[in-house]
Amino acid sequence: MSASALVIAQNADRFDEAFRAMKRDEKLQFELPPAPEPPKLDWLEKFFQGLAAFIELILPVLKIIFYVGIGAIIALILYAIAKVIYETRFKREAKDITEEAPPPLYVPDQDQARILLEDVDALAADGRFEEAVHELLFRSIQDIDIRRPNTIRRSLTSREIAALEILTPETRLAFSKIGGVVERSYFGGKTIGRTEFDICRDAYAQFAQRSAWKQAA
Repeated sequence: MSASALVIAQNADRFDEAFRAMKRDEKLQFELPPAPEPPKLDWLEKFFQGLAAFIELILPVLKIIFYVGIGAIIALILYAIAKVIYETRFKREAKDITEEAPPPLYVPDQDQARILLEDVDALAADGRFEEAVHELLFRSIQDIDIRRPNTIRRSLTSREIAALEILTPETRLAFSKIGGVVERSYFGGKTIGRTEFDICRDAYAQFAQRSAWKQAA
């Protein structure tokens, strides 16, 4: 036997003796005890069983609630569609019919207009044509302001007043004639005579007619 083989044999004998000595040592434990059984979850199983039983019990009620909810959603959708159709078609048509014949916003009082014409005729008879024309202009502005307060501001010129939306084309033309004569007299220094007075008087008579205000918006 070679030296190396003898050394290996001796080492093996020593290993066996050491292993047997370790096995004899009672302080060392070489066998593990069996693993403990997992805790039982009976309460959790009973809970889910009870929950399943409860759901099965109320399932018919849940079905009824589900179908009622679906019906309510469909009803809301149909209501919204019907409302849109009504507001975009039928309601608009009714509004258009109402707006076809709006009441006039301003109609001069016929008796006051007649009295005014009598007064300016008296001024014209005395040759006071300028005063008469100014009276026609001021009374026209006053009549509009009485019926539509805060419409006419002091800063407005006669041309700006004539452009107000309250006036119809006929009344705007009549007012513009009166305002033009006064403007030429006041700023242009032109003398007002019988011709200018007659133009303004006829214009105011047109301005005061009820038929001239039928298209007022």
